[in-house]
Amino acid sequence: MLIKRLLIAVSICMVLLVVLTIFTYSQFKENQRENQRYERYISAKIAQSLSNLLTAVLISDETLHKVMESGEKEMLPGQATTLCYDFKSIGTEYQELLQTSQSLKKVNYIQTNNITANTAQDIHFFLSRQLIGNGVLGDCTPAKSTITLNEEQFDKIKGIYEISKQWSVIAKNIVPGSTHNGDENVNWDLVVNDKVWVQLIEEYSAYANDSGMTGINQFFN
Repeated sequence: MLIKRLLIAVSICMVLLVVLTIFTYSQFKENQRENQRYERYISAKIAQSLSNLLTAVLISDETLHKVMESGEKEMLPGQATTLCYDFKSIGTEYQELLQTSQSLKKVNYIQTNNITANTAQDIHFFLSRQLIGNGVLGDCTPAKSTITLNEEQFDKIKGIYEISKQWSVIAKNIVPGSTHNGDENVNWDLVVNDKVWVQLIEEYSAYANDSGMTGINQFFN
């Protein structure tokens, strides 16, 4: 009788163990799938922010090149508007990537900074308020006519162009395949998985430190 009870108890324990094992395994697989979905979501966000950042950096550099090569101290309405939106995008997307890299603990806080985003925002305000002449800070509504640059404005544009050229060089070196015409040749899966975007942030931070940028009222004051 005792042996029969023991066999029943053992059988019940075996069944419970099997059920527990199945439940634990199913939970593990579900957590794994959830982590994969989360990683895909984060990767997609990083790829989009990086694409927006690179496009804005390269187009703004090309636009400024045309302005400087024209030999005239003036800027067409479309050029001013393009630059205004591009530098606004650079500030927003760079800050998004920096915060993501810090949240995911992908970077050393000492090696990265927000100066690039602050500088882009400062340029954006200069273009919208002082150059285009819109009353609302940050408003990129197109200018109505060609903008004639005074000496102070022209000097600031030259300074912005120098920064833009360096940002463009960093972008092209780290993310081959990206041009001012677009980034359709970029393998985004490779860029995100190989943490190229983290290297980009570190390079921009290093350039900001080396060049002495502060990002505070360098152009808009």
